[in-house]
Amino acid sequence: MNKIHLAALIFGLFSASSLANMTPYVGVNLGIGGIEAPDADIDGMNYSQESGKFAWGLNSGVLFNTEMNNKFQYGAEVSYSSYATNETKIENLKFDYDGYNIAALGVTKYNFNKKWSVFGKAGAAYTVQELSSNASNFNKKESKVLPKIALGGAYNVTDNMALNVSFEHVFGDDLAEFTNKANRYQLSDYTNVGSVTAMYIGASYSF
Repeated sequence: MNKIHLAALIFGLFSASSLANMTPYVGVNLGIGGIEAPDADIDGMNYSQESGKFAWGLNSGVLFNTEMNNKFQYGAEVSYSSYATNETKIENLKFDYDGYNIAALGVTKYNFNKKWSVFGKAGAAYTVQELSSNASNFNKKESKVLPKIALGGAYNVTDNMALNVSFEHVFGDDLAEFTNKANRYQLSDYTNVGSVTAMYIGASYSF
């Protein structure tokens, strides 16, 4: 599945008769977050872990007005999210988790007034995760379509420009902790596609 297929799937759900009431938008988000990985279980060795740093994303979508309530809008968007490397060092060994996701999401938005609003998003994310290491035969790239949600609030600076804060989560697998205890895990235990959590400050522009 790629971005073109995701866009066609979502935007094809809406009929041409609705185009007159739609508001296209684009957005960019910057924040912190990443792949959720457990703490290492290491005895008698020096180790360090870093995770949950810089994350960023791009999104584009459309919102439609409802005839019954002019404060409520619904729509759809496609998005791309990337996050910082999760890094684990154990003596001279290094293990990194990297990843990104491309999502197709349904969107609902409630406008309290002309300035303030809240929104929710839910859908599916094509999630790619890569485990790399300086240890031989310990490198693997996996992908999976996983559920994704997002919640946030926005403030309209102008009629077209808005600032927002948001939280998003991809529901993935539990990852095994790195350990030096013999026979506890196999390579396959480290190649599940983990959950992803991020918090953003962003900006969007409506056309």
